[in-house]
Amino acid sequence: MFLYDINNPEACRSKRKPSPKQLETLAANRLKAKIKRDYREWYREVGFIKKDRVSAVLWAREQLSPNDWVILDTETTGLYDAEIVEIAIINHLGEMLLDTLIKPSIVIPPEVTEIHGISDAMVVDAPTFPEVYPHIDVALKDKRVLIYNSAFDIPILNYCCRLHTLPILKLAKRSDCLMEWVAQWAGNWSYYHSYYRYVPLNGGHRALLRLHGCF
Repeated sequence: MFLYDINNPEACRSKRKPSPKQLETLAANRLKAKIKRDYREWYREVGFIKKDRVSAVLWAREQLSPNDWVILDTETTGLYDAEIVEIAIINHLGEMLLDTLIKPSIVIPPEVTEIHGISDAMVVDAPTFPEVYPHIDVALKDKRVLIYNSAFDIPILNYCCRLHTLPILKLAKRSDCLMEWVAQWAGNWSYYHSYYRYVPLNGGHRALLRLHGCF
């Protein structure tokens, strides 16, 4: 059963013309719908980047108030099953808390030395990780730890602790990755990979210099 003659287009047209008020309301609703569509399209394409950048700025501002954080960086013998050959830690004022070479139990590959400049000869008289560990523990005690690429440094620290049968420092729950926040602020979004491209850190490849690059 149809409410109008399906063979007669005139049958489904309104018999009464809309009032000016109805036309005004209809136009306003159409405008609102267009604005919403345009906003969704804008947000999907670039708006979320601007919002994320504001979030990064707000996060950075929050870090300026408390003094309960430090920044940490390491240099290692490589990427996998690697040992630390240098570690540096500075406080919220940029003051150095720790800066030392570390003698690993394995050789430093030449291709790695080419990157950070630390050779076996440079660490031959350096303290070992167990000797440096107490100083690391003191510097990080009750502090939030900011790291440029925490996904790399924390596992390396944990590996060295396990290698030498030392307590794990448990940084995962009290750390932030500066590299991710900087990438979010820079806003170089990869639409193909769906993540922000990371920004190289100034300061070269020595731990303390990289820390001041963060600061």
